[in-house]
Amino acid sequence: MSEKQKILLCGDVEGKFDTLFKRVESINKKSGPFDCLLCVGNFFGINNRQFISYKLGDKKVPIPTYILGANKEDHVTEYPADDSQFELCPNVYYLGKRGIYTDSKGVKIAYISGIAETNSKKAWTYSEKDISDLCDVVYRNPSFRGVDILLTSQWPSNIISDETKNITLPVNMTSDFPSYLCMKLKPRYIISGLEGIYYERPPFRCPNLGDNDTTMELATRFIGLARVGNPDKLKWIYALSITPLDKIKVSELLQKTTDESFCPFNLSELENKIFKVSRKNKQCAQYFYDMDAPIDIQNTKKHKKPRVEFDQSKCWFCLASPSVEKHLIICVGNSTYLALAKGGMVEEHFLICPIEHHQSSLTLQADVLDELKKFKNSIRKFYNRVGKLAIFFERNYKTSHMQLQAIPITKNANKELKEIFIEESDAQGFKLESLESFNRLDQVIPPKIPYFTIELTDGTLLYTKLQGVHNFPINFAREVLASGPVLNMKDREDWKNCILEKSEEEKLVQRLRTEFQPYDFTND
Repeated sequence: MSEKQKILLCGDVEGKFDTLFKRVESINKKSGPFDCLLCVGNFFGINNRQFISYKLGDKKVPIPTYILGANKEDHVTEYPADDSQFELCPNVYYLGKRGIYTDSKGVKIAYISGIAETNSKKAWTYSEKDISDLCDVVYRNPSFRGVDILLTSQWPSNIISDETKNITLPVNMTSDFPSYLCMKLKPRYIISGLEGIYYERPPFRCPNLGDNDTTMELATRFIGLARVGNPDKLKWIYALSITPLDKIKVSELLQKTTDESFCPFNLSELENKIFKVSRKNKQCAQYFYDMDAPIDIQNTKKHKKPRVEFDQSKCWFCLASPSVEKHLIICVGNSTYLALAKGGMVEEHFLICPIEHHQSSLTLQADVLDELKKFKNSIRKFYNRVGKLAIFFERNYKTSHMQLQAIPITKNANKELKEIFIEESDAQGFKLESLESFNRLDQVIPPKIPYFTIELTDGTLLYTKLQGVHNFPINFAREVLASGPVLNMKDREDWKNCILEKSEEEKLVQRLRTEFQPYDFTND
């Protein structure tokens, strides 16, 4: 599997949704498939009637599209009130106020929404506290090297190089805030809009800030994009093929290019302008600022809020946790393990879990996913030895550790199984959809959105997003499989009613270990 991510970037859409998505669909067919589209600038405009067809499903957005927040008061009503990540219509996702989005291939995308304004709390602006908080988030990782992409609607101040100072910015809404983020986050690409012109600056390198700065002096490229469908035919869409930063050799990252230019930013000047502080020591250090009090760099120590972390010692499924019931484990790989499901529907009801703590399959790295697929293939062969077929399902809802459950069904029970699941989901008030063969799950479900998936015996994957759903039936998959047309085991719907004594579990696992051994790839 290629580690390169193919991404489309676009400037201000301003309500021209048909123009945008027709162009994206055409590019995707000719040069794709592309993994996603990232939009900067004003996504909405004066007239947004075209968006109604996409909301209703009359028209389809061809690839997952991620957008920034409002830059004007008039556009605020188009976004969710709480500034959290949100699906505005099928395949169009609002990223949120600020944060880091890491896709399944490891591409790190930092973003900040709105217009920079000191001490502002307006819905369409962001303040110095927002950029400080964003830096704080990324620097919590002690091995942070930088980000792949930084999305800001405003251009960074001083980004136009000396050789091209004849360029005039029509709007001239540049800001020091994106410039500061560039110095701290070391993005390989900065993408901005709003100015209505296309401009690509020669690469430059932001210097290492010394002390606790773990970033590298990466080559940064700035791309300013024009408005969608502009009459001057200035470039408004840009195709990018990028390998994640963490998967590139350091020597390649530090290799000089022939067209490099000077760094246009000065951290001391930016800190003085934004935070009203100055450095007396030339040696740079890493600082995070408390926006509620004046700061004296020399005498004030850094006070950070305690980081809230998940206590893995209390997780039932982290292999290193004292809470895990190790007598249920059948075999262990390098990144995942196979276990007997507690309170299983049948004796061969299995769980595939990552050894380390992961919320869902969407957060798994490629090597973990590859091993998970090996376990699935082994289970299929194991079930097939007695003429049965494998059903796999995952519930990323009210659970903290990813679990892929596997249950065998007879070939007769497989009849019309897809229709049974879809009809039952409709009756329960949510909709199961089929994942198209050319899509991946992470392309239709954004990070942090709860979901449910079930993989049928023919490989068809049904999924539903559970954002805003408060009454999703926890035992939905078991209830359907336990129904008369499938397994006809109504008394096995709830796992709590199916728990065996520990001695019985131990005896069953011992037998399953022996029977599974011919299919166990971990012994190879």
